[in-house]
Amino acid sequence: MDLKKALLQQAMKLAQNPKVMEVAMSPKVMGAAMKVMSLRGQVESATSAATQTVAKALNLATRDEVRELRRTIRRLEDELHEREAAAPARSDDDAQG
Repeated sequence: MDLKKALLQQAMKLAQNPKVMEVAMSPKVMGAAMKVMSLRGQVESATSAATQTVAKALNLATRDEVRELRRTIRRLEDELHEREAAAPARSDDDAQG
């Protein structure tokens, strides 16, 4: 944690330096920073698309599909527990009637 704190302090010192501020506000630097940020998103999108294509070709489930299946199973289990809890109450009503 000390390393992280030290790096953050150094970054803050650099950010306050007028020369660093001048370079950071340069249109070229700002443009490069924007390209780097958008490149990350493009790489993630391309990787995700390629993964889905390979998974489909190999007939494998993707992470998103597994997540959705888990949600569905959890929902169905909850519904089953609710019905099981309501079943004894219904049986008691039938026995009294």
